[in-house]
Amino acid sequence: MTRKEQSEAYLQAHQIKINPNLPDLEPDTAIKSPDEILRRALAALLISQIAIDTANNNDPPVSARFFHTYVKRFGLEDELTPDEKRFIAMEEPQAPEVPQQDAIQMVWRIEMCMPLFWACGLVGELSYPDTEADCIPLIRLIDSCKDFDALREKVQMHSDAEILDHADLILRMDWACVDAAVKKEPISGGLSHDIVMERHKGFNWLVSAYGAEDWDHVQPHT
Repeated sequence: MTRKEQSEAYLQAHQIKINPNLPDLEPDTAIKSPDEILRRALAALLISQIAIDTANNNDPPVSARFFHTYVKRFGLEDELTPDEKRFIAMEEPQAPEVPQQDAIQMVWRIEMCMPLFWACGLVGELSYPDTEADCIPLIRLIDSCKDFDALREKVQMHSDAEILDHADLILRMDWACVDAAVKKEPISGGLSHDIVMERHKGFNWLVSAYGAEDWDHVQPHT
């Protein structure tokens, strides 16, 4: 069974609309290295925690100071993207506030980084994309590690084939979501378009699909 056939069998089993003409993933995809994946996932998850406090008006400067200590602990200062640096900067008294809508968008990056943690073997099988991810176990795991090397020792990478299988499947799920939106129909299979889209972006970055390198501006392609 080809990767496409495998994905379509899953979609059919979950009553998700199929586009038989949707092409396979780009043949020149290149999966990121384990260290690169883990650093990006860590940075995204930590900054998302500041974003949660910002969106909830829960003392963002205190949150920024607290999670900045984790950024330093894991040596991620140079990993932060321009969008992420805005949240760390809020620890300074005169720093501009981040608008609540921007904070909400950053919170959604929890879903974007879950494929990366899954690829590293630090979370179990990715759940069906109809419910938001629970990141508390990951936060506890990260907190238990004294530095990046300690967490890196826990990484057990999924195979390239497994990663590409998931990337292909989420591509087809996202097409079903977009198709439903265009036609103003309910999304088949009970999928959450927001979750599917963020996971799609995460997998695109993970496998370098469609030139996805800039984390702040990764786009899904259907």
